[in-house]
Amino acid sequence: MSKAVLNSSVIIALSTLGHLDEITQIFKHVLIAKSVYEEVCVKGRGLTGEKELLKAVKDGKILVKDVHNRWIVNALLDPLAIGEAESIALAVEENADYIVLDDMLARRRAISMGLNVIGTLRILRLMYDAKLIGKSEVLDSLEKLRQVGFRISDDVIRKVLQELQ
Repeated sequence: MSKAVLNSSVIIALSTLGHLDEITQIFKHVLIAKSVYEEVCVKGRGLTGEKELLKAVKDGKILVKDVHNRWIVNALLDPLAIGEAESIALAVEENADYIVLDDMLARRRAISMGLNVIGTLRILRLMYDAKLIGKSEVLDSLEKLRQVGFRISDDVIRKVLQELQ
């Protein structure tokens, strides 16, 4: 059990799959930057992820944090969005064990800063390893994510299938 910082795409993807509530069975501490909360619950009012995140925050499963190091945020803003920049800065400030990002450029920036980066698909794998979901549910989840516009190549799906054997 460890500390993880989530970005909005991960929250939305896990909410789409009905798995956001289980995140605390994977990580002891789950944090999000305030801008991520605002992106999902204010700008995204009525969209997938809003109700699920509001409930997770209310239940104390996900903690919303202010980012104090504005220098890091400002340095990352071009070309990253505010949520990605604040998520990376929060992971640095909190000395998080993981930062969960799906955007490739954000992932590269976080890796270059020495952060341990994983994505939504790795969360599904961790849920599988923890026996929270089965193999068929992992595969159904990958297909559902593709249907809602999440970019997952056939090669990635083949790789996941091989790993689950």
